[in-house]
Amino acid sequence: MRTARSGLNLTEWVVLALAAEGPTHGWAVARLLGKGGPLGEAWSSSRPLVYRAIARLLADGLLRSAGSSEGQGPNRETFEITPAGAEDVEEWLRTPVDHVRDLRTTFLVKLLLLERSGGDRDLLVERQRERLAPIAATLAGQAAGATGPERVVATWRSLNVDAAIRFLDALEEDGPAGPSRTGRA
Repeated sequence: MRTARSGLNLTEWVVLALAAEGPTHGWAVARLLGKGGPLGEAWSSSRPLVYRAIARLLADGLLRSAGSSEGQGPNRETFEITPAGAEDVEEWLRTPVDHVRDLRTTFLVKLLLLERSGGDRDLLVERQRERLAPIAATLAGQAAGATGPERVVATWRSLNVDAAIRFLDALEEDGPAGPSRTGRA
């Protein structure tokens, strides 16, 4: 099995994941990722960055042109994911984040994308818990042994990872995600 391309940025990964849902165009993706859009509520990206991501993904062979669609303005060039892009994004969506700070961005957007597509978030949640467990133990030890100003930072970091683990607990208690819970048919 190939490994996901680590050189993509978050906007590129999100565009790729949205293309995995079906052929689309830049305007539709930018609208989803705008500050008022369904994904933009949790994490947003600007229209120029979305179009730059599409260009890179096309150049890398992860997306391909799917013709054009008519709308109320000029025709929009549509694109679709390639088999290589689908394989990469599937792996990316199952891969936990390495740093607690990335839970608020990358991990959260992965959860939202999995919910949109009706994908199984349970594997990602389980893998994320496994990734956080040794970090939580290390940070708890550091907080217990720290003194002075270092204790403030160590305690913050320890409690932050504990909160992340409680969030994962809540996701597990909530049950599996699926299309019926996402508002998508």
